[in-house]
Amino acid sequence: SGRSHEVYTGVKIIHKFGDKVQQTSFYECTEVDMADLDMETIKAYVATKESMDKAGAYGIQAIGGSIVKGIKGDYFNVMGFPLHRFCVQLVSMLKAAKED
Repeated sequence: SGRSHEVYTGVKIIHKFGDKVQQTSFYECTEVDMADLDMETIKAYVATKESMDKAGAYGIQAIGGSIVKGIKGDYFNVMGFPLHRFCVQLVSMLKAAKED
């Protein structure tokens, strides 16, 4: 409650075409600011059981989004997969493969 934390996701992409293999890896970091919560709100969120299968004990894409004050970075990274960065890396790899 009232604190910030960082969410990191690491990704490795392996692209095989013919006899050639391209590999790249990256990580994405997103800072998450949690709202100041009173005990009643914390207990109510825990009672939803939404937090039970989440790595950070909240789901930003569902009820847990109501306890997140803000983020700095990629929303999808907090959900579990940095989609934009993945797409940028994949396009770059496919262009490089096409040029070879």
